[in-house]
Amino acid sequence: MNSLFQQSDSVPIVGNRYRLISQLGVGGFGHTFLAQDLHLPDRPRCVVKRLVARTTDAKHLKTARRLFDTEAKVLYQLGKHDQIPSLFAHFEDNQEFYLVQEFIEGESLSRQIVKGKPWSEEQVIVLLYDILQVLAFVHQQNVIHRDIKPSNLMRRRKDGKIVLIDFGAVKQVSVTGDDPPSGMTDLTISIGTKGYTSNEQLAGKPRFCSDVYAVGIAGLQALTGMSPKHLGEDTVTGEVAWRVHVPTVSPELAEVIDRMVCYDFRDRYPTAIEALEALEQLPIQLSEYQFQPWIEAVELDSTVEFRSAIDARSTQLETGATNATHNGALTNSHDETLTLTTDNDSFATSIYHPESLQEPGEDPPATALSKLPKQLTKRSTIVAGGLAIAGATVLSVSLPSLKFGNHSTVPFVSSVNSSTVPSLSSIPNTKSLSPQQQATHLLGEADRLRKQRQYSQALVNYDQAIKLQPNLARAYWGQCDSLSGLRQFDQAIVACNDALDLQPDYPKALWSKGKVFKQQDRDLEALRLFEQATALDPNFAEAWVDLGIALQGVGRSVEAIEALDQAIALNRNLAEAWSVRGTALWNLGRFDQAAASLDKALQIQPDAADARALRELARKELGY
Repeated sequence: MNSLFQQSDSVPIVGNRYRLISQLGVGGFGHTFLAQDLHLPDRPRCVVKRLVARTTDAKHLKTARRLFDTEAKVLYQLGKHDQIPSLFAHFEDNQEFYLVQEFIEGESLSRQIVKGKPWSEEQVIVLLYDILQVLAFVHQQNVIHRDIKPSNLMRRRKDGKIVLIDFGAVKQVSVTGDDPPSGMTDLTISIGTKGYTSNEQLAGKPRFCSDVYAVGIAGLQALTGMSPKHLGEDTVTGEVAWRVHVPTVSPELAEVIDRMVCYDFRDRYPTAIEALEALEQLPIQLSEYQFQPWIEAVELDSTVEFRSAIDARSTQLETGATNATHNGALTNSHDETLTLTTDNDSFATSIYHPESLQEPGEDPPATALSKLPKQLTKRSTIVAGGLAIAGATVLSVSLPSLKFGNHSTVPFVSSVNSSTVPSLSSIPNTKSLSPQQQATHLLGEADRLRKQRQYSQALVNYDQAIKLQPNLARAYWGQCDSLSGLRQFDQAIVACNDALDLQPDYPKALWSKGKVFKQQDRDLEALRLFEQATALDPNFAEAWVDLGIALQGVGRSVEAIEALDQAIALNRNLAEAWSVRGTALWNLGRFDQAAASLDKALQIQPDAADARALRELARKELGY
């Protein structure tokens, strides 16, 4: 027996500290257990995850150990967010790796998204907003989740917030081995879930926008009431063909979702931050929501017993009231079976399975919570639980500094009936929010006003946000951009400098400061700032456009075209990029290419007089 395992009255103890109560799940990457911490008062519950390296080779064990330590450090950092489970401890023994994490009482979103019962548009917007707020924090830490799906999104019982669980990359520890499948490296095996995984992630090259894709698919699952595999795809473009299932969806929401789930990663929102900003512009006051009371957990006149062998190879799924004698079953004193639903390594406990869309290709039995037998409404509470059991991918990419903490989001009542999802009438004022939540709300409103060119009103909100949280680089950047719009250039530079003092490598602040310099005819200084912004964030399309314009302004047409091509690769609908590109091509005497580029600019913006005039000149040079 493993030296970390001890027996106390037939109940295993791990690491001389954690008593295993029940086995929560078995997956391809290890075993997960509900446990008690014997070293703390009241013996609080926690989750113990055991990862087993599939090799005894010293070289690969060294790699697994390094991955485990690195990803554990990432989990410690991520766990500081209120909506990500905390990592309490990690250790190794006998070539097995253990994580000890916070136990989340709640319900998996896969049990709230019910087959054939689509959510309303407003409900989907609130869901996306809730998920993206947490994911924006994750991306700000330069981490990719890699396995976002409804079963890895827990609706926390105590407050209804979405908790993001089961990060993807600590699973690398258990797949590092001698003989990976053909064509796959150690770090690309089996991470992600079919239906929610983008094509670039399937190819072993996940990006921040791979997570955005998965969130979009989860949103479509709620909006359509359909499993991802049934949504279909355009046979020509490869895009998700979802609109036919929801023909009445508003064009504003459709545009956001379409961009989230684009087949080509270059056409998606680069990170959750940009997706969240786009969502905040939709015609719905998300910040006006408040939490709804969550339905009481199902109560049982029983106690849960541990009946699982530590080395159980699998967890059988049961439904109905059949007695369970297999490894991993939870039983009560009346021999009524509590079933375990396992989705890879994530976990939810329930009495019966609702008709959920838990995984592509699965059709779990439909049983409403209201149909629970009367004898199961007594004492002792059994609630759904969730856990984060894996790590994350760390990238050396700088992102805008955003502060995400205890956000005000809207829970959905714990029921399989979608009519119980809260409506837009549940509205509080921001006085009920914490200072951090108020600042987040004010930032969102300020950004909306700024994008609508209501700069003076935006400045008021940015000022209020800064009073609540003086270290918000994003708010100072918003001030800079708004003051630039008001042509108060000196004050704009001060605000941009304030943002850069807080976050020196802030691409948007560098870009906005460059735009101010451009207005002041400080062209070379502006050019340098645009170069810095694009170097820090290669997916920053607007900065590439301004870099191209600046290069063209100093006569460097070839380099200008290269920069503008970068912008167009990120967003093909930038009329200014096509137009300036046409000008650069004209200057180089490449009139046919110039005319084609200007044609594209005019398709996007038909009233662009300068582009139309230059196109006519290009056509004359070509003889038509």
